Amino acid sequence: MLGKDCRHDCNSSSCPFAQDTRNPDRYVCLKCGVERDINQYSSGIRFFWLLILALLIAFQLLANGEKQNDQKQQKQKSVSNSLHQVISYQQ
Repeated sequence: MLGKDCRHDCNSSSCPFAQDTRNPDRYVCLKCGVERDINQYSSGIRFFWLLILALLIAFQLLANGEKQNDQKQQKQKSVSNSLHQVISYQQ
């Protein structure tokens, strides 16, 4: 978008943008100085969201692992209770 203080008759189709030699993602209009970035989000924000996503996946995997362990323990208890009932019935 153009700045409100732009004194030149520029629009997105006629602005003569030049690429910044130090930052290839940054372009500046030679007439009015409007800056445009190809990558709107910095790498820090991307890293933050990737970290959040990784944490969510890790918590989900841990929750599933605990659920499976609980199911195994319940099966072992039911098997041991069944064996105990069979042994006590035989005696």
